[in-house]
Amino acid sequence: MTAVLRMSELVVGVERGQFALCDAEAPFGEQPWRLPALEGRQVAVNGSGLMVASTVAMHDAAVRLELWDGPPPERPAGSPVGECVLEVPSGAVTAWAVPHGPVGEPLELGGPGPYAVRLYRHGGGPQARARQEAADPPLFNGLEGYVIQLWHRVSGC
Repeated sequence: MTAVLRMSELVVGVERGQFALCDAEAPFGEQPWRLPALEGRQVAVNGSGLMVASTVAMHDAAVRLELWDGPPPERPAGSPVGECVLEVPSGAVTAWAVPHGPVGEPLELGGPGPYAVRLYRHGGGPQARARQEAADPPLFNGLEGYVIQLWHRVSGC
C-alpha cells in the first residue's frame, strides 16, 4: 500500500486558461520562454515543465501537490485530467502562474529523475464559468481545484 510522503497546498493564479508545474531550478529545460503548447490537450510536457489547461480562463485555483512513495491508488473524487512523466533534474517542483512565475515554496521530491504525474480536477467547467460571469463583482476563487500526484518513476513502471 502506498502513502503520501509530502504535500503542499497553494493557490495558483490561472491566466489564459493555464498554469504550470516545473522543475524548481530549471523550468522548461534550457529554454524557459518556450512553453509547451496545449493545442486542445489538457496536459502538455516540455522538458522539465508541464502546462495544465484550466476550464476557466482567469481565476485562482486551489492546487494540492502530493509526493507518493509509489503509484497512488485511483482517486474516487474529481475528474482525471491526465498522466505524464516529468523530468525533474533538481529533485524539486514548483507551481507556476503563467506568465508571472513560481508560486509558493518548491516541493522537495527526494532526488532528481523522472517522476510520474497524475492530475485530477475538482469543479470547473461550464457551471464554474457561469458562476463567475453571473457574480458582481466577478468571482475568482473557489471555481476550480487540482490534485497533482507525483511519484518517482523507476524502470518497469
